Amino acid sequence: MKMLVHTLAALALATASSAVLTAPAAAGDLLYQAAPDSLTEALDGKPYWAAQAQCAGLFGAAAQYLGEQGDEAGAQEAKTLALSFADDAITRLRRDRGLTKAQALELISPAVLKARQDGAAAVASSEGELSTWNFARSSCLDIAESYGAQTSWNTP
Repeated sequence: MKMLVHTLAALALATASSAVLTAPAAAGDLLYQAAPDSLTEALDGKPYWAAQAQCAGLFGAAAQYLGEQGDEAGAQEAKTLALSFADDAITRLRRDRGLTKAQALELISPAVLKARQDGAAAVASSEGELSTWNFARSSCLDIAESYGAQTSWNTP
């Protein structure tokens, strides 16, 4: 069962993967530290902003899908999360690399758009607790929780 969970989690993260997650981190980037055997283990050592950009796209896909299904409350919640992840990614890039807001937005945009495109299929096929979307959603929420703890001691 543990192997199945990790396989599904890796699949969920790969569903919306982008080149930005495979690029090396810059010297000043705050890096994600995943717990061993966690859903987010594949992101260990990757920049927070890259994971946040991916999650922004995934929740953007969810907002669009839920809106199309008539679930306005769910769509609004997903949209709020998507914007929160995007804002965190931009803020992190500005702190880590000294970029302007426009430069940070330009850097995350391809990752957000790719994750949104790739995540649409995962969201549309979401059924049950073992769905790809459920694992991707859980991974993103773990990232958000960890980021909140990290920034409490790493804010300039």
